[in-house]
Amino acid sequence: MKCPACESEYYEILKSKGKHSKELLLKCEECGNVYKEIIVQEKPVDVRIVTSEFESSKKGFIKLYPDEELMVGDNLEFENKKVEITSIETKRGGRAKKSTVNDINTIWASSLDIPARVGISIDYGGRILSWKVDVDRDFEFHIGDIIKVENRILKVNSIKTIERKVRKGFARANVAKRVYGKPLDAGIRYNYDLSSKIVKDLRGEE
Repeated sequence: MKCPACESEYYEILKSKGKHSKELLLKCEECGNVYKEIIVQEKPVDVRIVTSEFESSKKGFIKLYPDEELMVGDNLEFENKKVEITSIETKRGGRAKKSTVNDINTIWASSLDIPARVGISIDYGGRILSWKVDVDRDFEFHIGDIIKVENRILKVNSIKTIERKVRKGFARANVAKRVYGKPLDAGIRYNYDLSSKIVKDLRGEE
């Protein structure tokens, strides 16, 4: 970038603004002239994205800038809908919490326009009772939680998420696929009741 007054290539950056195209305010170190330059970044590229709405999923492509960094939890707009990134698959074949677009193979996301749908399963020594519940996306399932579902009480011992199985800590509903628990006596005190959140009774299907 040469100074338009003396053509010197030595300058000081006074100000920089913009993300995908930058407008620079420069000061020539030779003659002191102040001038502007616009740097156009790389063009956006198509990135594969899989969005989920309950049990269904939709595949497509979203245009993003190669040098842009994305991370799990970021919001994107895809086909005029807001979605939240739940997982990032890199070109190396693994999953990452964050990555530059240039290194991303697939973005996994879920719609922000609907609640999270999570499976609840109780294991009675090989006989499984299951339900689907709709809860707020930010709802947290903790290992050790005692939950009431209809006339059943269970203690959470593991949570299957999009990426892994959780046996310690917690998982937010937006990434939780299924909550597993062991049955407890009906009269025991519970942390919360999900009976009103049931949307589909799957007992006997698993």
